[in-house]
Amino acid sequence: MIDWLLNALPLSYPDAVVVVGTAVLGFVAGALGPFAVLRRRSMFGDAMSHGTLPGVVLAFILTGTKTPELLLLGGAASAAAAALAMIGLERTGRLRPDAAIGVVLSMSLTLGIVLLTQLAGTGNSRQSGLNSYLLGQAAGMVRRDILFALVLGGLALAAVVVWFRVLRCATFDPGFSAVAGIPARAVDIASTALLVVAVVLGVRTVGAILMVALLVAPAVAARQLTRKLSGMVPLSGVIGAAAGATGGVLSGKAELPAGPVIVLLATAVAVLSVVLAPRRGMLARLRRRRGRAARA
Repeated sequence: MIDWLLNALPLSYPDAVVVVGTAVLGFVAGALGPFAVLRRRSMFGDAMSHGTLPGVVLAFILTGTKTPELLLLGGAASAAAAALAMIGLERTGRLRPDAAIGVVLSMSLTLGIVLLTQLAGTGNSRQSGLNSYLLGQAAGMVRRDILFALVLGGLALAAVVVWFRVLRCATFDPGFSAVAGIPARAVDIASTALLVVAVVLGVRTVGAILMVALLVAPAVAARQLTRKLSGMVPLSGVIGAAAGATGGVLSGKAELPAGPVIVLLATAVAVLSVVLAPRRGMLARLRRRRGRAARA
């Protein structure tokens, strides 16, 4: 199926791999993003994406290989550690949530850059390319990356489908979910795990710095177009996939890095949705306000 799709696209094989891969990553990140946005965990996801960088470098130091799955496993572990650090700092009561996120985000990025700089100074030629996890490098994608994203992303999306009602209840009405016996800690762990999956899959393409935009921008755009979470999740995924595929094509033709192009496209869609959405957009609200003033 993948081979058929790659060969059917009117692109060279490397470009087709990038376009299909970025579309898959965009769909997964876009579909999981609403749970971070609606639970006001957007910056939490940003800190986790920055937290992947030290894990990627440490995984290379420990294994001596740049096998993507091993590096991303290290990134997932350090992203989870960053999440635990933020939750721990919040629960001490000494720091506000935004301060805890700021501390972990800056510390993670700093540690990652220090490790990268130290590694570059060793003269180890095999470390070349690790800095691409900072800003992303979609051009290095291969067929195996698409399969990896399909399997891991498919498992995450299947979990969303199976536990959709629980996630929806905990997202919109945490008080009722607690009364109904839904364990809040389990929901937090599940939501964090879904964020880890989205971040780990996208960090190699978009980079640790820009990954949060791929989570947030499609969700913001979808939120302006639908009021139901059941519609918002797939719509956000489609917007993310479209931004990924279009960004992959445009970046290849313009010889620009794919990650920033994808993020710019997704952000442009979000801005246009905020302004032009039929019911919730700024212009629609302005028209309704003028209509009410005229009738008064």
